[in-house]
Amino acid sequence: MVKGYKIAGKTGTAQIPNLDSGGYLEDRYIASFVGYAPAGNPRFVVLVKIDEPKDPYGGLEVAAPVFSSVAQKLFIHLGIPPTETTSVEG
Repeated sequence: MVKGYKIAGKTGTAQIPNLDSGGYLEDRYIASFVGYAPAGNPRFVVLVKIDEPKDPYGGLEVAAPVFSSVAQKLFIHLGIPPTETTSVEG
């Protein structure tokens, strides 16, 4: 979340496939978050993908905070003023 802006996004957590024997590698993940903002009139899209994060390994805990940090900087860089209370969609 980014205070003052409406964000739309989706988290993802996926196990890494085992290319040698099939199935998935135990305890190895990819965490992701893709989001755009402002949600009502998008000015940017950001995809955050983190290979093999340590515990926690979920997209919400690992990738979404990175998106928030990048989005805050983009709002400033692009000169997009706050318009709303903090919320998340998607």
